[in-house]
Amino acid sequence: MKRIEIHDLVNAALLMLALALCGYFALQWIGTAGDTWEEGFFNSEKVDTIDDEELAARAAEVDVVGSRPPNEVSVIVGNGSEGRDGLAGRASERLALFGYGMIAPANKDGDPEDDSFIYYADGYRLDAVRVALLLGFEEDLVQPLLDRSTGISTDGADVVVVLGNSAPI
Repeated sequence: MKRIEIHDLVNAALLMLALALCGYFALQWIGTAGDTWEEGFFNSEKVDTIDDEELAARAAEVDVVGSRPPNEVSVIVGNGSEGRDGLAGRASERLALFGYGMIAPANKDGDPEDDSFIYYADGYRLDAVRVALLLGFEEDLVQPLLDRSTGISTDGADVVVVLGNSAPI
């Protein structure tokens, strides 16, 4: 009978840890894919790749003094349009290129919207203005979130974007 040595136990523990990490990341990927599948994320056109220089130039064009670094702002984008599949997914990809912490895009509940809106949590107005400008919207679409019903879950979001039929994306 073979003896179990300490290095065998260490190897088994490392293998279990590697499998657990693989399982965790697979579930994260499946969860993200499942959230965006219904919206047409995988069936829609992809955002063009932007190189670092172009990304920096675009970000500099819409610099808003007093806004936080993008990686400190969580954003959720909702598709409130009618028949424009993948709209929220495309907008989310664009904002992710600028470094924003993106929450999985969602479809808005209720009736479609003609107009788009950008809402912000308390203290995130300047960040919402920057998000609006990066997406090609005017600053006047930015409004406080307060207790407003947006038609999508806003849990954990600092900025909420609801894209309507007229969205330029």
